[in-house]
Amino acid sequence: LCTTHTTEDKIALMKLVREVGLELCSGGIFGLGETWEDRISMAFELAEVQPDSVPINMLKPVKGTPMENRKMLTKDEIRRIVAIFKYILPKSAIRFAAGRDVLDDTGIACFKGGCNATITGDMLTVKGISVREDLKNIEALGYMLG
Repeated sequence: LCTTHTTEDKIALMKLVREVGLELCSGGIFGLGETWEDRISMAFELAEVQPDSVPINMLKPVKGTPMENRKMLTKDEIRRIVAIFKYILPKSAIRFAAGRDVLDDTGIACFKGGCNATITGDMLTVKGISVREDLKNIEALGYMLG
């Protein structure tokens, strides 16, 4: 989707961020038409630079945008993406952001399967999970709020 710079440009910038000692956050949006090979390749490319945080977003088609006719990923695809990224990037915080609200459990199964962070609230273009609901999910997972 991005035509202003290449994947190589992005990786070079991430390496520079690491070299100067900054924390690195890099992830992506899934459901744009990529293949499983694309997803796994992205995870391994990120593993080369070990981001501190990897935001995982699922495309939610929005009417009036170029992606409005894309189908939402299935619940199983979403869960697998999260698990694969955590497996390939065990030291990174896998942050589940957009798309959790399409899951019946708002992502609890993903947190049990490797996701260890979230982005709470509304996203730039779509509704997210509220802080109140996320707090209930944290308690449902057995964590105590402190």
